[in-house]
Amino acid sequence: MSKASWISVVGSLNVDLTFRVPSFPAPGETLVSAEVVTSFGGKGGNQAVAAKRAGVEVRMIGCLGDDEQAGQYREHLGEEGIDCSGVMRTEGRTGVASIALNDEGENTIIVHPGANLQLTPAKVEELENLFKGSAVTLLQLECPVESVVKAAQLARNAGSLVVLNPSPWNPKVFESGIPCDILILNEGEAEAMSSGGLAHFLQRGDRTGIVTRGALPTWVFTGGKMQEIAPPEISPVDTVGAGDTFAGVFAASLAEGREVLDSVRMANSAAALATLQQGAQEAIPHRDAIAEMVMQHDAPS
Repeated sequence: MSKASWISVVGSLNVDLTFRVPSFPAPGETLVSAEVVTSFGGKGGNQAVAAKRAGVEVRMIGCLGDDEQAGQYREHLGEEGIDCSGVMRTEGRTGVASIALNDEGENTIIVHPGANLQLTPAKVEELENLFKGSAVTLLQLECPVESVVKAAQLARNAGSLVVLNPSPWNPKVFESGIPCDILILNEGEAEAMSSGGLAHFLQRGDRTGIVTRGALPTWVFTGGKMQEIAPPEISPVDTVGAGDTFAGVFAASLAEGREVLDSVRMANSAAALATLQQGAQEAIPHRDAIAEMVMQHDAPS
């Protein structure tokens, strides 16, 4: 595989505890979960797996703890075929996320960062060589903002396209002047940035803004205009990880040389497929399934 098909993902690695509930609890209310599932997650890990299954080579940069789950997660990434040379083991527990999933497939999430907070700018700088040869570097905000900024700087210096998914939302990353080529936002993040922030970001004509909107058409701001790309129509079972699937597949498609709009079409199809099964990484589709969904969605009715 050519160097152009490599991407670097810098981000979080969590163990997910998913509770299936009929509805989300009100303050003071106790609900009994019908099922609880332990799985691997974290926005960084999810996006890395999505990119790898989409067909590119992936380097993961992040931190795990010194607990038993850390070893299990590293083994899992290796089984996916992801380069773990940038996954560092630190003292303390691996990050954990508690996810409530209701009968409509919607979710609420509480995250304890754990070892993810140990991904310091100094640690990122030690791994500068891992950005070399990467066509795309994909970033999120479940790690310290200063480290995300450092990763973006190193990626830019290495000639990599920088894609940022600013989730969970933190305005400090933009106040830092992070070098970034493409933003992937959901509706809530776009609204948080709406006070001129997105327009300011797009003032430099070679930048792209993407706003995912669930079942509604994805907005793509590029080349001075906005275009809409409709996702496939599906009945979601579980929306956990759909946004991460979109980001990972979008980055993978760019790394293979596709244009932004075609990459959004692939990412829309992949995200739709990811909602048809329970779990985050368990539901992430592989390349053949994504290509088939794209063909079905683009076929004339």
